[in-house]
Amino acid sequence: MKTNSMCALLSLTDSSSKDLQPLTRFRPVAGLPFAGRYRVIDFLLSSISHGGVDSVGLFIGGSGRSIYDHIRSGAAWGLESKLRGGIFTFSQTYLKQLMGDESFEDDNFYANHKAFLRKSLAKYVFVSGGKIVAKVNLKNVQAFHASQADDVTLIYKTVPVDAVKDHPYEKIVIADSKHKLKSLISSLDWNYPQETVGQSMNMYLLSVKTLLDIIERADREGIHMDIDRLVAYYLPSLNVNAYEYKGPMSNLDSIEAYFEANMSLLDKAEYDKVFCEGQPVITKAKSEAPTYYYPKANVNSALVATGCSISGTVEESLVFRKVCVEEDAEVRHSLIMQGAKIGKGAILEYCILDKNVTIEPGVVLKGTKDKLIVIEKNKRVTAKG
Repeated sequence: MKTNSMCALLSLTDSSSKDLQPLTRFRPVAGLPFAGRYRVIDFLLSSISHGGVDSVGLFIGGSGRSIYDHIRSGAAWGLESKLRGGIFTFSQTYLKQLMGDESFEDDNFYANHKAFLRKSLAKYVFVSGGKIVAKVNLKNVQAFHASQADDVTLIYKTVPVDAVKDHPYEKIVIADSKHKLKSLISSLDWNYPQETVGQSMNMYLLSVKTLLDIIERADREGIHMDIDRLVAYYLPSLNVNAYEYKGPMSNLDSIEAYFEANMSLLDKAEYDKVFCEGQPVITKAKSEAPTYYYPKANVNSALVATGCSISGTVEESLVFRKVCVEEDAEVRHSLIMQGAKIGKGAILEYCILDKNVTIEPGVVLKGTKDKLIVIEKNKRVTAKG
């Protein structure tokens, strides 16, 4: 029987999702639309696909509907094979955590994780959360891990200290010159005068055997948590090395971070780093008509997806698929997601419109960079009478 080299466990239950409300009310962070035509999870699945991973287990906090609808069989990423593996989804992990202490035996909490790992026939497992946008070359990480002979490889990115300061979910990586992890410190406890620090990307590579050993220990000790957090929890008792990722990265831990990550793509150099260099980012293909620009359309410094209808002004904004901007409407410094309709004469500045939002004619919504206006999915905004 063939043994696969690597499988992946993705924990799509990031604690920061509450800081992205209302965008994450009915979807995990990994399900958020990104860059006009992608989803955040596309970056993880693309890294996995290019890394030769055969089996992927998705552990989703809620129902997972938005994720299921997007990935389907996983064919876009070459993960639909019934012979070599595939994508396996496990939803409602929030409910299982809530009920865990009362309704599950201690050795059953991680039952799905253990079953997936054993059936994967993989030697290694890539474990990740879902709020980081990055293009990780897993083949390089695997080669690095094999050269170090440690239990776990932690992936980190060197960032300006301001990128992690006062961010309660972030961990700062301290490693020696031989890449050995010395400590993992909460960003809230960091007070050293440095311009840059190593930020954990909440991504790990380890052997399946090591992860199963961690899970068995957690079962014995009654520790119930998401698998990415579980690995981090037991790192102090393991031999860990640190792999520095040097590609583009965005940490989507707040509405502001999500907005900035998208808006940064209006800079061509940044866009090219994300989408034109290194491994391609794969997403589900959709056959749609090109965007139609009416004679009065005025579009500058904007990223506009296919299937749109533009009659008004769009500046310094990202417009996702099937958006309608009617005549005399003005959209500036905004993210307009799929299926939104901007009525005649409406004015939007520093706004995020979720999918299928309708802005009626004449509505004026003006936020600021520090105080964005966010309109929830399927809402209709009317002009005041």
